[in-house]
Amino acid sequence: MTGPSTPGTEPGRELVHRAVPYRDPEHQAEVLAGPVAGALEDNRRALVVVEPECRSELERSLGTDAGVEFCRPERMHSAPPFTVAGRWSRAVRGALADGATGVCTVSQPVDLPGTDPAYWTRLDLALDHALGDLPVEMLCCFPDGDDAREAVGALHDEFLVDGGTIPSGHRRGDHELLREYPQPPPSELGFPLVTLPVQLSGLAAMRRVVQRHAVLSGLGPERVEDLVLAVNELVSNGIEHGSGAPVLRLWRTPAGLVAEMTDSAACHLAFPGLAAPPLSGVRGRGMWLASELTDVLQVWTAEDDPGRVQGTVVRVTMGSP
Repeated sequence: MTGPSTPGTEPGRELVHRAVPYRDPEHQAEVLAGPVAGALEDNRRALVVVEPECRSELERSLGTDAGVEFCRPERMHSAPPFTVAGRWSRAVRGALADGATGVCTVSQPVDLPGTDPAYWTRLDLALDHALGDLPVEMLCCFPDGDDAREAVGALHDEFLVDGGTIPSGHRRGDHELLREYPQPPPSELGFPLVTLPVQLSGLAAMRRVVQRHAVLSGLGPERVEDLVLAVNELVSNGIEHGSGAPVLRLWRTPAGLVAEMTDSAACHLAFPGLAAPPLSGVRGRGMWLASELTDVLQVWTAEDDPGRVQGTVVRVTMGSP
């Protein structure tokens, strides 16, 4: 039996971001059943990433054939926060392209390797940016407690409590939170296969170098083409909008071929690559395209992580299918 549904998103309406306190998995599923069922009844899609106990309770309440799309947390969160936000964005846009009028997403922090408070904070902020102009009701579950609502409220506009919504009253600025929860600095990958300073006249030669190493890394033709285009976009950004002379490095790792563009100029985009810029825009499209074409995109900037990096570092990884 489902609980009361909450107001969702209407066609054309932008993101609604709500935090959902819960006592235990049974209570969590009880609170979620109403909005998830309501989304499905409204021809919206329900994309849910929760722990197994909550999933079992939701399936018991709604039925295994209700149409909810579940994803295992360890699969969704197998990448850095901005890449995960890009995965959510692609899933939402795919649902809309298939005819859904909107999407209800459900997630929760889980204890996984490589995750910590900085990971979950940056992911929440990245999701706000990646999904901000899409008709999405985003429900973020958290264990309720004495101080939990103030901490979680810093990241959310509203709480979903007893079937209704209340303002969080604790929302903080994105840039303030990004500074408070910085991402780790770029990891050392050892001696690179290639170190190549690139200027405008050297773009064609650079593309050939990337193509050769992508083929030698075992990437198929389509993924080779995608990686070459992605790296070309990143390096071209450094030439056109940065110092004019970025440096490309390549590594072969267990995850795939890694290409890194470093530039002495700072990037002034807080969430680079997360959302497609408007068709009339002239900035940000290259970073977004690189994110769409590769498996993982990571960006470190002196502005985002002061004192940890110099200028801008952008890494993309492309593995075998």
